[in-house]
Amino acid sequence: MRKTYPFDPLIEAIVTARDPDALTNALQDFCRRFGFLYFAYLRLDGSRWRAVSNYPQDWQERYYTLNYSRVDPIVHAVKQGVHPFCWSLDDAVLDQERRDVRAFRDDARAHGIMAGFSIPVRVGFSHHSVLTFASSDTNCLRSAMTLDTIEAATTTAMLHLAFTQAKNRWSQTSSAALTPFEIICLRWIAEGKTMQDVADLLEQKYSTVRVSVDRARGKLDAVTLQQATAVATRLALI
Repeated sequence: MRKTYPFDPLIEAIVTARDPDALTNALQDFCRRFGFLYFAYLRLDGSRWRAVSNYPQDWQERYYTLNYSRVDPIVHAVKQGVHPFCWSLDDAVLDQERRDVRAFRDDARAHGIMAGFSIPVRVGFSHHSVLTFASSDTNCLRSAMTLDTIEAATTTAMLHLAFTQAKNRWSQTSSAALTPFEIICLRWIAEGKTMQDVADLLEQKYSTVRVSVDRARGKLDAVTLQQATAVATRLALI
């Protein structure tokens, strides 16, 4: 039986994403697969921060307006170390924190944010980025504790690079307009896999992969599969 790597689909989506929406869709897929409701990518540049998240919009607005990054215990933990960690806002230790930290904790819980898994990475010049998956209860921690921390950190570093280079990476879009699934299939073909191999790797039917590859070949105006992968490589699609 082939060993599974939970972060592989997310990593592959990061590598092949042609626009920011593809990344957020991949993050949401990861959430669904592992029992999380929310994701948040947060880049911390000193006192400044930027985020990409599917947290409830009213919570995002409160977080920004009230400058909650100053008192967020998760952000504080990120700045203190670089190891992935699980957390729960139901932890009794938070009862001993300052009033503003407790107020943040209570506000977050009121918005359905209770526990999660955060993956911080250092990104140079004393700055950090962190990818967090969260949910409204602590059941998500069961899945979180099974995840490989090295793979998690690698994924977060790749995500940081993708968002950092977004302007250059997505400034020009290909007229080929390949779908994310077509791009993934072509990338595996370029890696020397057969269509049956790709179907097995992606846990899809052979016919699904075959149709997707044929459509991609047509969009690239390629006669052969080899030519399709060559054109896709030249266009920086795979």
